[in-house]
Amino acid sequence: MANRLVYESPAAYRRQAGFLLKESVDKVRPLMGVVTWDHQGRREKKMVRVSLTGVCLGFSLLAGQSFGGPEPMPISPSAGPALQCLEQLAALPWCELEQLYRKSPAGSIPDGFACGKVVYCPAEPFAGPRAHFAGMIWKGKHFCSAQGTLVNQWLGIAAIRARVSYGPSWLDGAEAIILDYCGESRVWADVRDEMREVAPGLYLGAMVLRRCPQPKLKLFFCLQANSCAH
Repeated sequence: MANRLVYESPAAYRRQAGFLLKESVDKVRPLMGVVTWDHQGRREKKMVRVSLTGVCLGFSLLAGQSFGGPEPMPISPSAGPALQCLEQLAALPWCELEQLYRKSPAGSIPDGFACGKVVYCPAEPFAGPRAHFAGMIWKGKHFCSAQGTLVNQWLGIAAIRARVSYGPSWLDGAEAIILDYCGESRVWADVRDEMREVAPGLYLGAMVLRRCPQPKLKLFFCLQANSCAH
């Protein structure tokens, strides 16, 4: 990369730019004095015009130098690494989780055990400790695709069942995998989870509470099918 010019002040920059412009014009001025209207003169006039163009171009390049600031970084499309594991998904910022959920397809309903992690909105009080405590007691979900059901796995016990089916999301209206506890569980009767497959075997879900006048997003949860012991 070419060396950059660094100036002590804008005034020093203007003095240097003016000096270089004057020096370049002085070199061209003798050519301007010999211009005539004959055939030879027209060629010389063209030389002068080209030289002046070079001076203007050089001055423009000089003017593009900044006062010791960083060079513009080249713009190149970059994509983040592909999601491969539960921990990587759960570590994404809340806003990225929401964007990822909205742009992902419903995917296939998992079968068997899926290890889980909870992600609370960072704006919620004690979001970090609550997520840590939830991770200690909630381990994931057991899916039975043939029966269209699931049961949550807690520390040492499987409990709280839900029906599993496809349906419209309460977040954006598009298709999602719906995990509905209404009619299946007294504990979470007001809960309707939904999830989408964001990578093969990797799911991002939203825990939504039935509230009036509209449902409320409680938290996100992440699942990885057949990923860990329970």
